[in-house]
Amino acid sequence: MTGTTKQPTEPQKDPGFFRVFAGLGAMSFLTYMGEYAAFIIVLVYLSDKFVVNFGLGDAGYAFVGTISGAFLIASGLVAIYMGHLSDKYGRRRMMIIGCLVGAAALLSLIVANGFTQLVPFAIATAISLTTLGIAHGTYTASTLAYGGDLAEKHQTMGKAYGLVDGAEFAGYAFGPALGTTVAFLTNSRTAVFEMSTVMLLISAGLAVVFMPEIRPASGASAAPMIIGASHDHDEDERSHHDAHSHSASWADYVNAFRTPIVGVALLTTLVGAIGFSAFFSFVPLYALRLDGVVPQFKYLFGYFASIMAITGVLFMVPLGHYEDRTERRMPYLVAGLIGASASLSIVFFFPPSLVSFIIAAVAYGLSIGAVRVSQLVILAEASHPSNRAAIMGTNHALEHVGYGLAAFLIGTFIAVQGFANAFRSLSVILIVAGAAFLIYARWAKVK
Repeated sequence: MTGTTKQPTEPQKDPGFFRVFAGLGAMSFLTYMGEYAAFIIVLVYLSDKFVVNFGLGDAGYAFVGTISGAFLIASGLVAIYMGHLSDKYGRRRMMIIGCLVGAAALLSLIVANGFTQLVPFAIATAISLTTLGIAHGTYTASTLAYGGDLAEKHQTMGKAYGLVDGAEFAGYAFGPALGTTVAFLTNSRTAVFEMSTVMLLISAGLAVVFMPEIRPASGASAAPMIIGASHDHDEDERSHHDAHSHSASWADYVNAFRTPIVGVALLTTLVGAIGFSAFFSFVPLYALRLDGVVPQFKYLFGYFASIMAITGVLFMVPLGHYEDRTERRMPYLVAGLIGASASLSIVFFFPPSLVSFIIAAVAYGLSIGAVRVSQLVILAEASHPSNRAAIMGTNHALEHVGYGLAAFLIGTFIAVQGFANAFRSLSVILIVAGAAFLIYARWAKVK
């Protein structure tokens, strides 16, 4: 009898967790890598078209910022609603829908690539990128919540979110470099879009095959039905029945801000996203402009975002493990925010060189790794399975509002002031904001 009880318990935890988590990690990696391989090429293409082909000069960066901002803001806004749907109808279903919509958006970029006049090109590209943003918001809110569901059972929030966010950051890391390399080797932008489409379709397949759905069965007293998992998991999953039958409401977001630590984490998400977007989107464009001063930049412009993200990935998992042991989040979050602001200034306060750009990318990766892991752990610990995707959707919305705001503002600042002056002003603003959060965290005694 004792042997029979122990038999299901032994393989139940580890193999089940790693099997499901491997699918989630692979999907997160492929979606982000495919998306950002295409996105970095779209930014360069937009710059070429507006600045050079259409003869707008630096004023063309206002168009670049506005169109890329539409992609980023659409992603954030849709994440709120998709967080509701993910809580109500299941994580995997929304992940698959997001991947398929993203694949369609990437294919439509090939059509947009064929337009040679200003207005049709701007409209077509804006539609394609906005649709890609909708897809991004859909699968991001769902994957983060799915990771939280798994992590809660194994009581390793820090390590789990270090891994989930690390997989997404690995996509950030390899995406720009991959897109730059493929475009250079094939001399074709559409080849990058085709490759990215295939990656998102593979991601949808991974969700279908390797990621069991947790969903309430019909009937109030029934245990949840877990698609793709064995019946032995029923006891562990029983608590999720009420959670996923709960219909999330807008009050969830208001209530989240009433909790001091969550409210502060969400606001730092907004501020940190502005600095992240500045580095990720505009530093490669700035490097490409400097290829006359530093010839290597002609081939390496997309690699600085990759170096930054790879550093973040390598730092996230050990930091998550350390945060599990110390149970302190806010000091690392604030330190990371100030460090990100300071490292951004290295690019624009010092003479351009390959060494200074690499140092800035590494420093920024370490800083943003601390910010992102700390934010996600704070939000996951302060949420419940019934509203976790909604809270993650709110976080993602604020993150992408920050991205979109940065794209629009920086594009406009560059059009008016030029690259260097625009970023000098931004780095000062971000350092002041980070210091303000530090003062608040100490005053409120937030851990």
